[in-house]
Amino acid sequence: MRDSKTILTKIASRVPAEGAIGVAVSGGGDSLALLLALQEIAETTGQQIEAMTVDHGLRAEAAAEADYTRKVCVKLGIPHATARWTGWGGEGNLQDAARQGRYRLIAEWAERRKLAAVCIGHTQDDVAETFVMRLGRESGVDGLAKMAERFTRHDVQFLRPMLDIERSELRDYLKRRGVDWVDDPSNDNEDFDRVRIRRALEVLKDVGISSENLAAVAENMSQVRDVMKDRAADFAARVARQDKGDLVLDLEGFKAAPYELRRRLLNDALGWVSPTPYPVRRGTLSELDQAISEGRNFSCNGCIIQLTAKSARILREFNAVRELVEFAPNWDRWHLEGPWTVGLKVTALGEPSLAGLDDWRASGVTRQSLMASPAVWKGDELIAVPLANYGEGWTLNLREPEFHKFMLGSAYSH
Repeated sequence: MRDSKTILTKIASRVPAEGAIGVAVSGGGDSLALLLALQEIAETTGQQIEAMTVDHGLRAEAAAEADYTRKVCVKLGIPHATARWTGWGGEGNLQDAARQGRYRLIAEWAERRKLAAVCIGHTQDDVAETFVMRLGRESGVDGLAKMAERFTRHDVQFLRPMLDIERSELRDYLKRRGVDWVDDPSNDNEDFDRVRIRRALEVLKDVGISSENLAAVAENMSQVRDVMKDRAADFAARVARQDKGDLVLDLEGFKAAPYELRRRLLNDALGWVSPTPYPVRRGTLSELDQAISEGRNFSCNGCIIQLTAKSARILREFNAVRELVEFAPNWDRWHLEGPWTVGLKVTALGEPSLAGLDDWRASGVTRQSLMASPAVWKGDELIAVPLANYGEGWTLNLREPEFHKFMLGSAYSH
């Protein structure tokens, strides 16, 4: 069992030594231990520590837990904010919607407070539990890899500085500090997979399989994943080229590669053309790979894949963005630059508006790509379609890095 000094040293080595640091705190033992540890570290570095609690409103106890966290922060002299998530519409995956909403609210808070990073309290136990959960879903190397120690979401850097510290060690640290924590009742609800896995891991300790062992295997998988990511990026540099916002694959080189390289390239290609925080399902990628081998067009993940005798073009699907309207120059994966004024809006161009452009073919961009590209409007008046070179003074840039760099930075295992 590690002492407090060792825990503090480990956490300090994984957070910036300058700038204000945010902490996402629920009131549970993991996040409260992280908060207290960062406060101790800040006494040496002189940094500002701030805390944020998100009340999802999904449990009756949530508001009281948020208030308890606020009181702890007041006692410690740490600025604290609470945000209420109200984004659940009753459809889709509740847990995923709540997680996405939590990250969005925390990121907005971090930007307002100009924080260098936000720390979250995932532990070695979380690594082990996630590994077993994904093992049950027959995940590959990427799914079994250790969760990322740092990642960016909504342009904010998030850190997990406790991935090699056990939950029990953090509870002992809190006891030494004389601080109580809130136990989420859902942690005892066996309707949740993670709760059943947590209890199964207690049994596995008797045969020498501990959270430390499983976390080590997850770290091994991370190293394999990183090697495969480099190989896949090298493969992409040989067979894939950008064409404006599309990606074009050389079929001869693509088909000659092993399936795992093809799968990784397709997964990242779809994520680059149609941004999503999650990887495409393996079954969908297998179907797409088969369609490409047979020369059949395909659509998935908000993309259209068009086949010719020598190439496969992956482009944005109009139907995926037809309802997207922005009243700012960032739209989908694009940033528009030009004489922006209040009252302008951006939508997908669409077929009727494309037909009204006299010289769109001179742009060299395909019809379907232009249909799904951003168009600037003032009321019903079409002002600019930068990808079609329509509209004086307007240019268009992708908000993502070039595809090769995107592949190297891709990390769907957040």
